[in-house]
Amino acid sequence: MSTNPGHLKLDLVGQGLRLAKSAQAHEDVARAAATAGGAAPSLELLLPGDLWVRAALRDEGSPGAPYTLVVEGDAHLVMREGEEPTEVRIVPPPAFYQATTSQGTPMWRIARVHGGCLVIAPGPACGVALWGAPCPSCAGGAPPGPDVPPPIPVAEVVDVVRAAFAEGAAEFVYFNAGACESDDRGVAFLEPYVRAVKRHFDTLVALQVHPPATNDWIDQTYAMGVDGVCYSLDLHDGEALARLCPGRVRLVGRERVYEALRHAASIFPSGTVWSDLLLGIEPEASTLRGIDTLAAMGVLPVLSLPRTLDGTPLPSAEEAAPLLRHLFTAVRDAKINMGWVRDLSFAVTPLEARFFAGDEARMAVALQSFYRTRVGSLAARNLSRLRRRLRVRRVSDSFDSSHL
Repeated sequence: MSTNPGHLKLDLVGQGLRLAKSAQAHEDVARAAATAGGAAPSLELLLPGDLWVRAALRDEGSPGAPYTLVVEGDAHLVMREGEEPTEVRIVPPPAFYQATTSQGTPMWRIARVHGGCLVIAPGPACGVALWGAPCPSCAGGAPPGPDVPPPIPVAEVVDVVRAAFAEGAAEFVYFNAGACESDDRGVAFLEPYVRAVKRHFDTLVALQVHPPATNDWIDQTYAMGVDGVCYSLDLHDGEALARLCPGRVRLVGRERVYEALRHAASIFPSGTVWSDLLLGIEPEASTLRGIDTLAAMGVLPVLSLPRTLDGTPLPSAEEAAPLLRHLFTAVRDAKINMGWVRDLSFAVTPLEARFFAGDEARMAVALQSFYRTRVGSLAARNLSRLRRRLRVRRVSDSFDSSHL
């Protein structure tokens, strides 16, 4: 029986991957497993169905690691006893990781590739789902003040994006900013970077920050060229969130996250506003309520796969199947576009959750296939530009008519 790609992704993240001797000796695997900056050894794979996954590498004989990578000729096979092997593609680290910017900074320090997105944190970073643990501010420390100068020059960010796009290492840019006490919550800090990327490259740009204190900053986020935005909820259960991220709860508050997401979903195109929910950290019933709450307001829930939190093991694919099936059906029933948020190696998107939904997912597959083509990608960017021009013009006209 062939392995379900969605099940395989979840199990590889939760249980890791061992390398057979044939894989250990293979040059492509050795190069792909190389890490920069002391990151834990891992391997990025492309599974059938275009699912990206980053699997932690386990030592030979590690308990709880039933999957093994074997190389046979030109084929790379993930094997598990009692199942048919699954052929996968090894994704090597991008070449730009070995390069430096015009000012001599190693490019891997500025940006990392996760699946199809180029993740850039020009200053202090935040995001439990993305980085694997709460940042010091979310965990209870004091966030940096609003006047902290940008640690990475805009020109260096442009250097890295140009190098990444030149080799085809990513499809879009994902900016991430840490906690900030100013009302904009880091939007003003990221604005020069967003405008520079939009000026130099025809690409989609997403932003992950804490929700701004006022909705005006959400309007500004859209007006400055951002195509998609993520305000991470992480946990629907308020008490569990306060234990995991007490600093963020004090600074932002759970209800403000929901308010900001609702407003953003009324401005940005369908499917371009999303929020992370951590899989397996809170009771399943609470995560289900979080999915339903987000979908009802037009926000795309994304189930992130935490690795290093409180030692709680990630649920197996069989245990998580009902939740992931519900993720797909809730988003489908809410008629939220699933084609924008995709190719995340650290999370399961609603589109990927189709692998847990059986035959119900055929239309979603067709939508994904369109947006992955060159024509579909161009259409998405053009639609985003047109919609933004109309929206910004309406906002501008409103200000003019009020004589403010």
